[in-house]
Amino acid sequence: MYYRGHELFIAKMNDLISQSERWNMPVETDFLTLTEQSIVKDLVGSKLELTFFGGYEKAERKAAFFSPFEWEDKAHVSVLKADYDDRFGKKLSHKDLLGSLMHLGIERDQLGDLIVKEDRLFVFCVHSMAEYICTNLTQIGRHPVSFHISRPDDDLNMEREVVTINVAGTRLDAVVSALAHCSRAKAKMMIKQGFVKVNDIVLDENIQLCNNDFVSIRRTGRFRLLETSGRTRKDRLMLRLEKYI
Repeated sequence: MYYRGHELFIAKMNDLISQSERWNMPVETDFLTLTEQSIVKDLVGSKLELTFFGGYEKAERKAAFFSPFEWEDKAHVSVLKADYDDRFGKKLSHKDLLGSLMHLGIERDQLGDLIVKEDRLFVFCVHSMAEYICTNLTQIGRHPVSFHISRPDDDLNMEREVVTINVAGTRLDAVVSALAHCSRAKAKMMIKQGFVKVNDIVLDENIQLCNNDFVSIRRTGRFRLLETSGRTRKDRLMLRLEKYI
């Protein structure tokens, strides 16, 4: 994982870890990305008991709970559910749901996974935001919605699409070029302009990507590098990535 650019987050987590150790008390965080969860695991090590909880079994974004003793209180996470009818307009997407929540002034780390099914929406959030969302999020696009506190469905999971690209190497500009269907010169310009993030950090330089690195490209999508699946006859790499839908 590429952690440069996360210095403020690391300092904040170290403060919370010290607080837990000094006062012999459990401490919880807001929702963390997969990259942030990896950082927390490295920082905590064997110092404290560490668990993550995102509201359901296959959650991606999770809150961290660390304590000098075993701690099972996870009331921090609320699950909100709403039904919707796509006859009122186009099918809703993750982007539509997230945009509506951001429009309410909610910080992203107050929200866990957002899941859009054919006729259902799920929002995982910190407990303190649940009532506010239920009261204020009543429409997404042309769709009227009514959220209520609920439980996650048994089969709930984030949808992923696996894509394969053919690249000269794992440098960021080569991967961006293949994913955004543009030249490497254009990809380098996009990186310089701040249109690309690696592990949630905006970069202005080329780097070598590693397995499990996340790449977000403006107007293209978010991807996680899974593995190198082989080489072509011309010795180019075949990379498999997950695309977030």
